[in-house]
Amino acid sequence: MKYLLCSLLTVVFPISTVLLIGNSVANASANKKAIVVVSFGTTFDDAIVSCIESVENRIEEAFPDYEVRRAFTSRIVMKRLAERGIYADTLEQALDKLKDEGYTDIVIQSTHLTPGEEYDKKIIALVKDDKRSFQSIKIGRPILMNDGSDETTNDFVVAMKALKNQIPTLKKGQEIVFMGHGSPHQHNLAYQALQEKFDVAKLPVTIGVVEESDHPNFEDVAIRLAGKKSVKSVILMPLMLVAGDHANNDMAGDEKDSWKNLLIDKGYQVDIYLHGLGENKAIQDIYVQHVKDAIAGKSVK
Repeated sequence: MKYLLCSLLTVVFPISTVLLIGNSVANASANKKAIVVVSFGTTFDDAIVSCIESVENRIEEAFPDYEVRRAFTSRIVMKRLAERGIYADTLEQALDKLKDEGYTDIVIQSTHLTPGEEYDKKIIALVKDDKRSFQSIKIGRPILMNDGSDETTNDFVVAMKALKNQIPTLKKGQEIVFMGHGSPHQHNLAYQALQEKFDVAKLPVTIGVVEESDHPNFEDVAIRLAGKKSVKSVILMPLMLVAGDHANNDMAGDEKDSWKNLLIDKGYQVDIYLHGLGENKAIQDIYVQHVKDAIAGKSVK
């Protein structure tokens, strides 16, 4: 019996060794996959952690087989961070590094709210002209893109439901006022489309954008609020990934032309909700779903 056991061990060990070597060869030839999470960026350290890093961590948790990297699109933000010894890659730099490290399959997930100028010029255009020859490179769409036509998910309904998670129980005469970014160069229809979803749901929400040349701007917000005679109090919330410069200054700052002070001058009681969308777990889940859609090849329609 002892002789038989020794013989079995002698036979089994070489077979196990062969299997281990075979697995190593298979792993060495397997595709290396990465997700680049691309944000506008911010110079507010706490917002980087609570709003950008939180989204990256949620994606990393959902896709353990992928390497997750960060990239920013705002060179002004990156320059200011670099002056403080904090460095972030552009998307181009992040892709260069991944190529050098042997990654073959890339998903780029934008954290921009809408498919605006940053998304078009710094993500879509870059990928279109890419010469790195990855085996595959896919793009996850922003929060507000698909309208439900052509059998796509209605991103605006999904976002509206996610945003409801951060709306507190309101008193009579209270209204939520969201401040989005908007575009200085082209009218962004996404904000009005989202407003329509809130209106259909009969929720006391008004959406505006900080870019004065776009709509609905603050003047549009003021007109809409004036038309709601029962509204006496508003809660200002940023409709942006981070509660950064726009939220802290243009929305809630002490300058006379901040939305807070402009609304106070109009007789409203104003409360502030100073948290970016990246803190909202339901919004984080949307980004995860958009990565899944990109991997499945059904992201951008």
